[in-house]
Amino acid sequence: MSFDFVFQNAVRLHEQGKLDEAEAVYRQLLEINPEHTDLLHLLGMIAMQRKSFDSAIDLLYKAVRLAPDSAAYEFTLAQALQDAGHPKEALEHYRAVLARNDTYPETYHNMGIIYRFEGDTAEARRLFEKAVEMRPDFASAYVNLALIERDEGRTDEALLLLDRAVKADPDYAEAYAQKGVTYRLTGRFDQALEQYEQALSLSENPVYWNGIGITFERLDRLDDAFHAYCRAIELDPSFADAYNNRANVYVKFGKHWQAEDDYKKAVKLDPKFASAYNNLGALLYDHERYEEALECYRKAFIINPKQAETCSNLAMAVKESGDPAEAVGLYFNALALDPSLTKIHHYLAQALYDLYNAKEDDAKETAVKLAQKWKQFFPDNPVAAHVCAAFEGKTPERAADDYIRELFDSFADSFETAVKNINYRVPELLAARMQDMSAGLRILDAGCGTGLNASVLKPYAKTLTGIDLSEKMTDAARAKGLYDSLQTADIVRFCNENPASFDLVVLADVVCYFGALEPLLSAVFKALVPGGGIFFTTEKLCGERDFVLQPSGRFAHSTEYVKNVLERTGFEKVRLTQEVLRREKDSDVAGILAVAEKTAEKSN
Repeated sequence: MSFDFVFQNAVRLHEQGKLDEAEAVYRQLLEINPEHTDLLHLLGMIAMQRKSFDSAIDLLYKAVRLAPDSAAYEFTLAQALQDAGHPKEALEHYRAVLARNDTYPETYHNMGIIYRFEGDTAEARRLFEKAVEMRPDFASAYVNLALIERDEGRTDEALLLLDRAVKADPDYAEAYAQKGVTYRLTGRFDQALEQYEQALSLSENPVYWNGIGITFERLDRLDDAFHAYCRAIELDPSFADAYNNRANVYVKFGKHWQAEDDYKKAVKLDPKFASAYNNLGALLYDHERYEEALECYRKAFIINPKQAETCSNLAMAVKESGDPAEAVGLYFNALALDPSLTKIHHYLAQALYDLYNAKEDDAKETAVKLAQKWKQFFPDNPVAAHVCAAFEGKTPERAADDYIRELFDSFADSFETAVKNINYRVPELLAARMQDMSAGLRILDAGCGTGLNASVLKPYAKTLTGIDLSEKMTDAARAKGLYDSLQTADIVRFCNENPASFDLVVLADVVCYFGALEPLLSAVFKALVPGGGIFFTTEKLCGERDFVLQPSGRFAHSTEYVKNVLERTGFEKVRLTQEVLRREKDSDVAGILAVAEKTAEKSN
């Protein structure tokens, strides 16, 4: 049996996908002719198919060395280097291909991929356009041109190019999948699903299952998302991103142990998976496993130190570990990386407050200086201005609306969890007061927040109205379905614009954001009908001053001042009691609970 006959049989086995049989014959023939360049080339291609890139590169270098004029061997070597993650060497060999034969559109296409990932989109675009000029049905080149358009925010242009890819090759699954990604990124989730389903009908690619899972998750179809991620993992057990995404769904299901397991699988499979470390850190942090969370956040930060969210998460864990000074530095770094992340200002405020109260001799002075530097860097930020004023001992008339709005917008999602952790007693105090009230009242929950007190007030309400400066807070309150009316509004303005409209006005933990109480209580008085009542709490101030802005950013008031303002405004039956409002830093926060009635008309 001739060498050529055996060789051709091996090539047929290779074409049929019988890689083991083909390789065995190739290697037998290579023992007979160690410098047979076609054998070296074909063995290199099999190694590439098996992702054994080191072996492929070694074989292909031999083939190129023995046949230096072969553009085909040079091209396959360049592909192997590209797939192995050696883009610079790959480009050198693609250029060598062009020097021998510039008629391969694939050469321009593959070079374009490298330039795109290196950030040279202009050169990448030129190369992709050259590829489709040479081969107008080059679907993959159209897809890569579409990715450039999408990366630059031109989604309509991207979709047109993807349509051209589909027209060029109706069976090209990647074109449909990228249409799915594009629709998903622009919030057109139903259209995204259609495209992913078309892609999956052509190829059960685990990446496509992962993409359709993300889309299901955006639509809150968590069961479908979960099954999609499971299928992606079944097809590719080494798919780190699918484990990370499935873990996110486990978190939403409340299955935290399973989520932790999947996050750990993700980072084991991809030790440089910063997002998975971040997510695992967040899970551990939420379960008060602060040291473990800190370790995860540090790893994420080492992998990607230029990501503001990662830096902020690390700062949060560092603060919980008892080092507010380092946390402050990390928050400053996060803001330098992304000044638009307004929530970081609130985390920074907390860290500075912890530093201000630290036991070290110079901690308070350091906190003041850092707050002043913060205000200097961000002169228009209301949080920085408010914290700086509090640390410097200044006492404005009230907290700025922008400060309150940003503060509670930032914490809307975590507010109710946070108040549970500080033994917040105001709802309990309100419930005790309401037992003495009759039903059928028109109640205003002023500064309603997330609607924490709605369930206490609703049984007594003919109508229950909620107002808050924070739109995100009112959105959360709306989700409870207990209010008859909800508005995003300033309390003083709202009350002045709605005279004699309510039987009861509740200001639960709201007065602490006002210093001078006269404008607020006068407005509430105006909004009440004769015989209407007011309920509010504030933090208690000991000393001769009427009110002060505390380092916490909240105001405290003296009992005498509260009593005098209520009476001067026209309220009667004033009752003030001393109450514990919550716990802060392992200490009770002393407060004043005030109730009073508007028993007679009074002009203001």
